[in-house]
Amino acid sequence: MAPDRLSCFTADHAPQPPTQTHDCSWCDPAPGRGGPPDPHPGRLRGRVELGPILGPLHLGRRRGHLDTDHHPPVDVVHLRRPPESDRGTGLAAVACGSPTVCLALDTSGRAYRQTGSGWTGPATLTSQARGSGGVSLSCAGPSSCVAIPTGGDQAVSWDGRAWNPPGTVAAGSALEAVGCASSGYCAAVDAEGNAFALSGGSWHATSGDWGSVSAVSCVSATFCVSVSGGISRWDGSSWTTPDSLGAASSFTGVSCPAPTACTAVDTTGEALSWNGTAWSAPVPVEPMPVPGAGNDPTVTAVSCPTSSFCASVDDAGGLLLERNGSWTRTEVDPGHGLTGISCPSPTACLAVDDGGNVLVGKAG
Repeated sequence: MAPDRLSCFTADHAPQPPTQTHDCSWCDPAPGRGGPPDPHPGRLRGRVELGPILGPLHLGRRRGHLDTDHHPPVDVVHLRRPPESDRGTGLAAVACGSPTVCLALDTSGRAYRQTGSGWTGPATLTSQARGSGGVSLSCAGPSSCVAIPTGGDQAVSWDGRAWNPPGTVAAGSALEAVGCASSGYCAAVDAEGNAFALSGGSWHATSGDWGSVSAVSCVSATFCVSVSGGISRWDGSSWTTPDSLGAASSFTGVSCPAPTACTAVDTTGEALSWNGTAWSAPVPVEPMPVPGAGNDPTVTAVSCPTSSFCASVDDAGGLLLERNGSWTRTEVDPGHGLTGISCPSPTACLAVDDGGNVLVGKAG
C-alpha cells in the first residue's frame, strides 16, 4: 500500500522524518532569510509539505502552512542562478528518462538535470545550436535524450553523462518538434513538414509530414504521432494526412504510451484519445470559463505514462488529471503559466513554468 504521507525535505539533503507541523517554510528560504545554508548554491532545491495522498498523484505549489482540506501536497523547486540578469528566466521544457532522471531546459538554452540526489546545472546547450528561442525535448531513457532549438537545424543529445555538441539534422531546416521512443528512435519535423529520423546514431530524411507541428510522440520506429492544426500518424513509411477530428482549435501536445493509446490536447481545453484503431470525439478537459483565470487558459502540454492516466497543464497554473477517461482540473501554480510536464509513472510527474520553477508531484 502506498504511504499516505509525504515527507518534508530539500532536494540537496536526505529526507527528514515527518513532524507534527505542516509549516515547511524553512525548506525553501527566500534569499536573505533564515534556514539551513545551501551547500550547493548553484543547484535546485525543493520542498514537500505534509499532507494526505488523495489518489495516485498531487502536484502543487504553495508557501508556508498547508491547508490539507483544500490544497494538495507540494514539492516546489526554484531555479537559482547567480547572475542578476538571469532571474525570472522561464523553463520551456521538461522530459524524464526515468522516475529518477529528468532534464529541464530554460528559455536561454540552458539545461538542468535531476537525479536521485538533487539537481545539477546549468549547462549551456545552445550557444552553438541555432534556433529561435523555443525548445523541444524528448527522452528515450535515462541515458538518451534529444533537444531541438525550435526554428534551427540542429539537435543536441544527452548520453547519460553529458550533453554532446550540437549536430546538424538538415541544413537550412527550421525544426519544430522531436519525439523519441524507448528504443532510441526519434522523429523530428520542421516548419515545412519535412520529417527526419534519428536511428543508429545519425539523422536521415524520411517521408515528409504535412506541415508545421507543435509536438511529436513516438512509441517505436513504426508508430509516431504529430499534432498541430490536425493529427498525423507515422507507420514506419509515411505520415497520414492531418485530421482535426472535430477539435475546435490547434493541438498543442500529444503523448502515446503505446501504439493503442494516445492523448492529444488542443489550445481550448479539449482532448482526443486514440485506441489503436480510431480517435475519439473531442471531450472538454477544462471547465470554461476557469474561475479567476481571466481569459480562457491554453492547454500547453500533456504526458501519459500509461493508457489509463494522463496529466496536462495550462498557462493559468492549472493541472489537469485524467484517470480512466475522467478529467479534473486543480490550480497548482497561481500567477504562473505551466509550459511543460513529464510523467515517467502515474505516481511521479514534473511540471515547469514560465517563472523558472519545477513542480513535482509524487506519492510517498
